[in-house]
Amino acid sequence: FFAPRWYISFLQQRRLNAFNSQLSDTINMMVNGLRAGYSVLQAMEAVAEEMAPPASEEFRRVVREVQLGLSIEEALNNLLRRVPSDDLDLMITAMNVQREVGGNLAEVLDSISFTIRERIRIQGEIRALTAQGRYSGYIVSLLPVVVAILIYFINPDFIRPLFEDRTCGWPVLGFAAMGVIIGNIVIRKIVEIEV
Repeated sequence: FFAPRWYISFLQQRRLNAFNSQLSDTINMMVNGLRAGYSVLQAMEAVAEEMAPPASEEFRRVVREVQLGLSIEEALNNLLRRVPSDDLDLMITAMNVQREVGGNLAEVLDSISFTIRERIRIQGEIRALTAQGRYSGYIVSLLPVVVAILIYFINPDFIRPLFEDRTCGWPVLGFAAMGVIIGNIVIRKIVEIEV
């Protein structure tokens, strides 16, 4: 029952991560097109032709929607609904603001691309720096289970009352499991840094 939902959620997240990893290069390609004299739509067509999926597929759909009569703003908002990315939201907001007030879109998109690249770099550094804490959390969470299994194989009579005694053993196991779960949650919150 939950497996299909989990699998679809996993595929969506994987596609979103792939799109986010391509977004900086996508923006750079648009910037180069705009500097070469392309319109915004022509720059998006270049992205649709030159980039790899999923960015090419999504921008091809944006171009198709514009060709079918939607405004660029509506097509980009549809893209944002399909691909809920903070970085994409930043890019689309900048494009919408630039269309209303004017200015050099290539320069704005170039600075957004730099911001996205820096954010990705910082996230990688944070992952590397917090790896020890994450792995410590995994070890601390698995340690009671491993020790219980070792004790069971070394001296089964010593640990058997925990599993057989419903009045005392089961509550102790329940509190131990709850402690491990709470400890794991606390460790995850400690090493989770929002960028």
